[in-house]
Amino acid sequence: MKRGLLILTINIILVALGALAGGQGLKTIGPERKMEGSKLEISYRFVLDSLKLGANKQLYLSPVVEGPEGNKIVLPSVLINGRNMHYAYERGSISRNGEKHNYDVIKEVRRINGKPQTVDYAVYLPFQSWMMNPSTEIRLLVDSCGCGKEYASALGDPTKINLNPFDKMRVAYVTPEVTELPISIHEGRARVQFEVDRTVLHDQPYVCRNGQKIDNRAQLKVIDDSVSYALSDPNVEIAKIKITGYASPESPYLHNQDLSTGRSRALAEYLADRYKLPREQSEYDAVPENWKEFRDEVLKSKELTEQQRKDLLELIDAPVYGPSDYDAKEKTLKTDRRFAQIYKSYILPTIFPRLRATEFAISTRLKPLSDEKLAEVIKKTPELMSLNQMMRVARLYPEGSKEFNAAIETALKYYPEDKTANLNAAISAIGEGDYQKAEKLLKSAGQSPEAENARGVIATHNGDFEKAKEHFKAAGNLKEAQENLKLFEW
Repeated sequence: MKRGLLILTINIILVALGALAGGQGLKTIGPERKMEGSKLEISYRFVLDSLKLGANKQLYLSPVVEGPEGNKIVLPSVLINGRNMHYAYERGSISRNGEKHNYDVIKEVRRINGKPQTVDYAVYLPFQSWMMNPSTEIRLLVDSCGCGKEYASALGDPTKINLNPFDKMRVAYVTPEVTELPISIHEGRARVQFEVDRTVLHDQPYVCRNGQKIDNRAQLKVIDDSVSYALSDPNVEIAKIKITGYASPESPYLHNQDLSTGRSRALAEYLADRYKLPREQSEYDAVPENWKEFRDEVLKSKELTEQQRKDLLELIDAPVYGPSDYDAKEKTLKTDRRFAQIYKSYILPTIFPRLRATEFAISTRLKPLSDEKLAEVIKKTPELMSLNQMMRVARLYPEGSKEFNAAIETALKYYPEDKTANLNAAISAIGEGDYQKAEKLLKSAGQSPEAENARGVIATHNGDFEKAKEHFKAAGNLKEAQENLKLFEW
C-alpha cells in the first residue's frame, strides 16, 4: 500500500514537470483582438521554429479568456503532434478532438523538427459585457501530456485584453464666446427741481425769477448715494446711467414733451460729467405726462369720494391716440363740473407735484480684470462674471483638478440653460466617474462636435461601440473625436 502511494505521487510530479517543460521553444505572436460587430476575434500566430517535439509527444495549446467574478471562456485548442502521434491522430487510433480531456480541437499540426513552421489561429466568441473590465485577460495553456486542462501550465504572462478603449479616450472642453458682461441695475427715484419753463439744472441753491427757491442738493445726494452703493465693490464700474423724467398733465402735451426731455438730458449730462462717463453711457428718456402715476394716486387717495374716484378713473382710462387727446383730457380736468373744484383744491397742489419726478437706473459691471483677479471674484460674486470669464478661471488649473471642476460647476449654476456650460459640466462629470450625471447634462449640451465626442465617450464606457462610433463620426473633424475613433481599429 505504501509503495502504491509513492508511485502515484511521483507520477503526478512528473506530469506537472512535463507540462512546464513542454512549451519550451514555442513562441507566440499575439494575442491580437478585434471587434467584428457583436463578436470578438482572438488570433495568435504560433512560431514552432525552435520547438523540438518527440515523435510520441503532443502539445495542446488552449487560449483562455478570464474576467472578474469567475467569468471564464476556454477557447478551442490547437494540437501539435510529434510524427507518430500525428499518424495515430490521422488514423483515428487516438482521440481526434481530445474529447477525453474536454479539448475542442479546431486545428491539428505535425511538428517537423528543425524546420521553420508557423500555425495561424483565429476564433470568434460572442461579446459579453464583462470582457470590458480592465482586469479581463487572455492566457495560453499548454498541455504537453494530454492529461487535461487541469494539468496544463500557462505559457508566459497573461495579456490584458484591453477591450474597452474608454480610459484612453480624449474629451474636449469648449471655451465660451466672449459676450457682454452681466449687468447689475440699481434703481432709485429723486425729485430734482427746475425753474418754471426752464431746463437748466441747478446743483447749488438758486432763487428763480419769480422768487421760487430751488435747492437740489438733497435730491442729487440721493443719486450720489445710490452710485456709491453700486460701486461699493472695487471690482465694478458704471456701465450706464439712465435718467427718465416725468412731468404732470398740465400745459400742452408737446410743450411738456420738450420740457421733460430737456430736463432729463440736463440731468444725464450732469451725471456723465460728475462720474466721468462717456456721453453714450448716460442715457435719458422722458414721459411728458405722467398719467400712470396719476391713476395710482387716485386709487389710493383718501381725499376723494368714491364717485370722484370713479369719474377720475374713467377719464384717465379713456383711450388716447395722440397729443390732442391728452390735451382734451387736461381741459376736461380743469373745466368739467365734476372735477373743477377738486382739481384746484387738491389735484393741482397735492397730486401733480408728486408726478414730477426723476427715475434713475445705475447699471454696473465688472471692470476689466486679469484671470487671477477673476479667480478671487468667482469665490465672492460670481453673478458678476460672464461664462467666458468663468472658463478662463477654470483654465488656471489642471483639467480635472478640484479647482477646475469647481469653476465648471459655478458656470453651470449661473448659466443653467447655456449649452456650453452643460457640455463642460458633463465632461467634468465624466472625469469624476459620474456617467449618469454626464448623460443628463449632455441632453442640454446641443449638437456641437465637442458634445458629440462626449456622447461617444459615454457610449464607449457603456460598451455600445457602434453607437460610440456614430457619435465620433458625427463630431466631424474634431481632433479628439478622430483620435478616439482610431482606438476601435484593433
